[in-house]
Amino acid sequence: MQALARLCVRRPVFASVLIIALVVVGGVAYAGSPSTNTHLVVHAGDTLWGIAASHYPGSSIEQSIATIESANHLSGASIRPGETLTLPAP
Repeated sequence: MQALARLCVRRPVFASVLIIALVVVGGVAYAGSPSTNTHLVVHAGDTLWGIAASHYPGSSIEQSIATIESANHLSGASIRPGETLTLPAP
């Protein structure tokens, strides 16, 4: 009878530990790696349109350009070779 009582106590504890472990592991797997900004040095011939198209494929080019302009405090699409741009993570 005592063995049955210990088994009834251990099962819920084991199940609770297992559920907590799965939630923690699942949360880490879902979170993945943190999104970080990319820095890009502008080369001769680069345009915001081309940079936006290559770094944000499948996204609206206009919205991507606006994102780059905002992140770099640009008042327009004019960029110069040697300038470093911050490209926010998609």
